[in-house]
Amino acid sequence: MIRFVSCALVALLAVLPQSARADAGFLHASPSLTVASPCSASATCAYSWTLASRMGHILRFVEALYGPRDRSWTLLGVEFTSEAAPQVWYPTFDGFGDSVIVQLTRSASTDETRALFQLSHEVVHLLSPAGPGAKASVLEEGLATLTSLQYLEAIGKGVSPSYISEPRYEAAYRSVSRLAKRPDFKTGIRSLRATRGGLSGLSPADMQRAWPGLSAREATVLARDF
Repeated sequence: MIRFVSCALVALLAVLPQSARADAGFLHASPSLTVASPCSASATCAYSWTLASRMGHILRFVEALYGPRDRSWTLLGVEFTSEAAPQVWYPTFDGFGDSVIVQLTRSASTDETRALFQLSHEVVHLLSPAGPGAKASVLEEGLATLTSLQYLEAIGKGVSPSYISEPRYEAAYRSVSRLAKRPDFKTGIRSLRATRGGLSGLSPADMQRAWPGLSAREATVLARDF
């Protein structure tokens, strides 16, 4: 039976289009990310962590900081994509588009640190999903990047800001990390979500109302489309 399955798989790969055969590499994703193994009888867990359970844990982490997510959206889970960057995707079923999926990159499928860094970033976008085609602000992308670093630190897998690979994400992170030094940082984030429905599509004046005394320059940078 094992021999038959192996031969059948080889035959199937031989007739698949090149793009599909390339994606077959996802079969080799790290088991720690995708396979839930029963914990020992003496352990406090029932199963080992996977990306699915990690997403729930990250959501609790983020909601504790910035308030509950918008539950009018249905979270379908996490998957890997051949796209160059992680993202949130809004699939449509029978004309309804109230669902959202987190997509991580191919490189994250075998790198737990990268996977959790990307996942904790994208989970911030699940707090107030803007829907397909919407542009995130520097504030939202910077907050997502800051949260990635904070979450990895919280679970004992911390990395330094040098782990941020793209200059524009690093710039957004730097802008938000300066803002995060304010004692009213979290309440400002919660206020914007409650009064403006999210963290993108905002004006500099919105930023200054959330954080009184914020300079016009800083407010303009944070409100800018990423």
